[in-house]
Amino acid sequence: MAEAASLTDRVLEALKEAGLLTAEQASSVGDAADKQGVSAGRILSDRGLVTGADLAQVLEGEMGIPQVDLSSYAPEPDALALVPPEVARDNRLLPLFEIEGMLTVAVGDAFDVFLLDDVAAEIGVEVEPVLAGAADVRAAVVQYYGRAAAAPEPEPEPEPEPEPEPEPEPEPEPETAPAVEEFEFDAADLFEAPAEEVPAPPTEAPEPEKKPTAPEQPSIAEVVEAAAADDVPKVDLEVLAIADAGKVAVLVTEILEKAVRRGANRIHLLPYKDDFFLVYRTRGKLEKVGSAPMAMQAPLVEGFKAYARLQSVPNTLPALGRMKTRIADKELVLTVSSVPTVAGQRLVVQLAPVRPAPRSLLELGMTEAEGRALQAMVERGRGMLLVCAPVAGGRSTTYYSLLDHAAHAGKTVYSVESTIEYEIAAVAQVMVNPGSPVTASAYFAAGMRQDTDVIALDAIQTVEDVHLAIEAAGLGKLVIATFAAGDIVAGVRRMLDLGAEPNSLAAALTLGVGQRLARTNCPDCSQETKSAVADKIPGAAKGMKTKAGAGCEKCGRTGFLGATGIYEVLPFSEAVRSRIAKDATIDELSAAAKKAGMRPLSASGLAKAQEGLVSAEELNRVLRFAE
Repeated sequence: MAEAASLTDRVLEALKEAGLLTAEQASSVGDAADKQGVSAGRILSDRGLVTGADLAQVLEGEMGIPQVDLSSYAPEPDALALVPPEVARDNRLLPLFEIEGMLTVAVGDAFDVFLLDDVAAEIGVEVEPVLAGAADVRAAVVQYYGRAAAAPEPEPEPEPEPEPEPEPEPEPEPETAPAVEEFEFDAADLFEAPAEEVPAPPTEAPEPEKKPTAPEQPSIAEVVEAAAADDVPKVDLEVLAIADAGKVAVLVTEILEKAVRRGANRIHLLPYKDDFFLVYRTRGKLEKVGSAPMAMQAPLVEGFKAYARLQSVPNTLPALGRMKTRIADKELVLTVSSVPTVAGQRLVVQLAPVRPAPRSLLELGMTEAEGRALQAMVERGRGMLLVCAPVAGGRSTTYYSLLDHAAHAGKTVYSVESTIEYEIAAVAQVMVNPGSPVTASAYFAAGMRQDTDVIALDAIQTVEDVHLAIEAAGLGKLVIATFAAGDIVAGVRRMLDLGAEPNSLAAALTLGVGQRLARTNCPDCSQETKSAVADKIPGAAKGMKTKAGAGCEKCGRTGFLGATGIYEVLPFSEAVRSRIAKDATIDELSAAAKKAGMRPLSASGLAKAQEGLVSAEELNRVLRFAE
């Protein structure tokens, strides 16, 4: 099994599968991006290997990343709070919503998806994209973040080009030169200065013959001091001058406890010139709680990295670690992300409540018959159970529910995971560290020697993964695996396209699950509405009325509260297996699946719209049946 792939790796792999890149080109692009310190998208564009239109088509067709109309979205306040204004502006993205630890953001240029791995590392949250109009994204960022994000959009990775020397002009006298307002983004914007403190862009272009002079901006220290409220807790960082490991550990605990009691969900160590700032993000606002000279920052960075078991990662590399701990009488998951910058180490700690135990399969959104079929399959314990969904489709939730049910059914369970999102006491969970010499394939092979009833892969990504899963199923084990695909039929077809041997795959597969994750209407403000989109739901009666949330205090004015799965479940009958063995087309497989009694995603979604659980617009977002 391959190591967990980044979004960049997944996009390059999709471009290879689509025939737009050779394996050598994809490898060369990745190597060049690492060497030059730029995104893979920049290399692709500079070399003219892929057009934006081709890339967008692959993102949508191969990876299930949809095009959306931002006019139909109201970004959730919690999602906006996760991304600082300068990150949204510099990366040209708009946070939309967070579901189960996955933040969905809109980007206006297909090439910008290659910037999102760095964004995820910076904010400490997994990020998945949708595509929108570039102008719509820019306007929405200004609308929802205010003037702090209204600076002229810079190029993501500017290429210096020689310019002709301008004709020398006499310098205007300082006392007579008119001062022209020039909007410049300053690091002070990190601290969300009130709108009136942020210089506005000029309403008219300056005269070309005049030499503009930029207004003096407040320093980051001045903005932080001005923004600090009287009730913000303070942390004395002087102990760092001693650099005693024991005292630093006590200081780290103090910082964490004060953050939890304050209600903060992020802790930042932000370098600036000769100092660094210790800052809490509380309800979307940054609050300074301490500062010290940069020379004293290293022990604190190392203290937090030690807390998250990241001591072995050099400070010259980005690092990401997670751990579960108890702080101030609360069970929390800490995500520590550090990134080296020209000013020094920038470290962010996310504080999130421990996720509850995995839900029962019957509580995820499938019908009782579908849930019982999955339970029986797990209890029977043979073959391959394959869960297919696009990114942010809820695969992890179903995956952990299946593992939990297997453990409760008395099975020995071994799971290889890129990130352990739930800890299940009765499951042997192995997290693959990308920096470790021990690969995921080695962990998987070890699991096959552990006398396990169930062996699970949290993501099939390559033909090697497919072969390993087929081999394990052939040994009489139950294999539970997920695969990034639009539905179960598309998942099977993609496995064949990857190079799976048709007869072997047909023999291994026993049950397939296709799914999407949809936001549910807020029960407090949901009301009946007539939507033109509702008429386009496959199977819907003309003029069908649906419900949608109007927005209220309970749902943060979004109209949504919670989420549900939209499912299809396919038992691989002999007729379906026969089609797979014959390397059938996707249309032939779809026809065989319907004959086998599979209720498709569209029918499941229609039922939820008729119940008033999901709006027609949200259903269209996840199933894309109408433009």
